[in-house]
Amino acid sequence: MNEHRKLVVELRRSMGRLEAALGTISDALVITSSEGSVLWCNATYARLVERAPPGLLGESIYDQLPRDCDSAPLLNPAQVKEAGDQGGQITRVLQRHKLRALQIEWKPVCTERLRPLIFCFRDVSALLSYEQLRVEAERIERRRQQTENLNQALELERLALATKVMECPVTGLPNRRGLHVSLNAALRAQRESGGRITILFCDLNGFKEINDLHGHQVGDELLIEIGRRLQRALRHGDILSRLGGDEFVILTMGVFDQGDALQMAMRLMDAVGQPWSVEDHTIRPSMSIGISLSDDPEIAIDELIRRADLAMYEAKTRSAQPISFYQPSIDRKVKKNIHLRHQLEDAILHEAMFLAYQPIVDLRDLRPLGMEALLRLGGTASPIATPSEFIPLAERTALILPIGRWVIVEALKQLNTLRAGGSPVTMAINVSPLQLKETGLCDFFLTQAEHAGVDPSWTAIEVTESILIEHPDLAASELRRLREAGVKVHLDDFGTGYSSMSWLARLPIDTIKVDRSFIADFLVNHRKAVVLEAMIRLSNDLGLGLIAEGIETSEQHTGLLALGCHQGQGFLFGRPEPVIGSFAALA
Repeated sequence: MNEHRKLVVELRRSMGRLEAALGTISDALVITSSEGSVLWCNATYARLVERAPPGLLGESIYDQLPRDCDSAPLLNPAQVKEAGDQGGQITRVLQRHKLRALQIEWKPVCTERLRPLIFCFRDVSALLSYEQLRVEAERIERRRQQTENLNQALELERLALATKVMECPVTGLPNRRGLHVSLNAALRAQRESGGRITILFCDLNGFKEINDLHGHQVGDELLIEIGRRLQRALRHGDILSRLGGDEFVILTMGVFDQGDALQMAMRLMDAVGQPWSVEDHTIRPSMSIGISLSDDPEIAIDELIRRADLAMYEAKTRSAQPISFYQPSIDRKVKKNIHLRHQLEDAILHEAMFLAYQPIVDLRDLRPLGMEALLRLGGTASPIATPSEFIPLAERTALILPIGRWVIVEALKQLNTLRAGGSPVTMAINVSPLQLKETGLCDFFLTQAEHAGVDPSWTAIEVTESILIEHPDLAASELRRLREAGVKVHLDDFGTGYSSMSWLARLPIDTIKVDRSFIADFLVNHRKAVVLEAMIRLSNDLGLGLIAEGIETSEQHTGLLALGCHQGQGFLFGRPEPVIGSFAALA
């Protein structure tokens, strides 16, 4: 037993001496599995790979070895496998702090069943001639220079791409991403120095119509010109960007209160509003501006832009001065509009709408001449909203298009019912400007009239003067075809818009409807009475019909008759009703 212990102790001492001896060898020695997993290595190998020996065991030798001067692996498994039982030998040059040449030898232990591999790495730098080292050093330097040049080219390309990513391709102005970068910088400056950030959100009016009439090339040229005009009107340090479409945003930290911001907005509107000539046409651009001011450096960028955007939409509802400042009440109004829009969409989906009909009478004998179909939302017992609330929203969201088609279909069906009952009345149907801008209105209207068994001469469509004056060519084609088929055209709300007596001789209309604002007080307002009398006389001279809207008292009725007005409608003769049987009774 004692002899056995002595033998074990002696064996361990021998192995220790062998390990120490191998550690002093200048060559790096490694034993791996046939797949390259490190089973043992000496201290020289650990220094070569700059790792502590215990952590090297079990890892792949191919992953541990440093790279050569071309950044390529010193060895790869395919190389070793291809050498077979004979093993192999190669020389590679490393580059760390100085050039270093390694001779690598390997050979499998064929007598072992698992065929482990023995690797030897020998430093042969001293065996290379000075000339070899110089050539190798120059080659490495050229490689380094090429890599550096490539990196510089890639960096320049990256910067160019980054610039393109933050730049509008049409105007060359910063885009939404570029604006975000500028806003981030402005907020950092605000945190350090205080002050106020102001956003002016500018949206061109009627840009879609310009694209439709003149083409997108002209539209792009206009956007470039608008960008130039805005840029010239700004001060040093103000930042102009284009978010897309016809939206421009200005960022400034030099505005101190709403008065300064308003002056800046008016200056921008004056600059943009100058006439611009293209293709024998003169365009006078205009825009609506929403403004948000903030002295909160922690506000989110998207919230700043959102507030200015909401204020811009509020500005679009103002005709005199389309400039609006963000107020919390705008958020409440937006939420209300979102809710109303959902109600509109549901009403279209489920046809939760109905038409109310108001008579148009002969003021001399109260004989019903026709009726106007008026849209109501919801049920007859509990309408959802008033027309003044949902019609503008339907116009802005284009929901008026499906609603308008439904109105035409339903009104024509009711007219057929009324005519079948023996009433000779006509039906006036309101048509939105958006419907007139879309081609196909005439075909749809006449097709539905045929389906309903209605003669087009029994109908009239009511349009506002803005569509006829702003886009006469666009509207004239559809209106001309409708009139040729016998449909009458009523000019609604006359006197509230651009009203010019000279337009009456040029517009494709049959009847004008005088707005209720004239009828309400013409008996006590001499000027309105004079204008009303001139309208009546001129319509007679031009062979046009004239209908007075909003007649509510017998005094107004008598006064209109005295001025020569023979047609009218209003609460005095009947409120809008969903059932038209009463009108048949009047006939």
